[in-house]
Amino acid sequence: MFKDRMLEALKHSKKRSKNDAETARAIAKMGSQRRLSSQEFLKVYDTLWQEGPLVKHQTPNAKG
Repeated sequence: MFKDRMLEALKHSKKRSKNDAETARAIAKMGSQRRLSSQEFLKVYDTLWQEGPLVKHQTPNAKG
């Protein structure tokens, strides 16, 4: 279930270019449950990463 959602997110990602062969290989490997190389993993990570909201603290240097 999670694997299917992740593959769909990768296929429809706005960050992924149409001619991105490395991501296409990673998607194929993930579909067949094979290990990704470190470069493929980093490409998948960069494609899926979404920056969250910034959190501002009133006193960031305070302890406690």
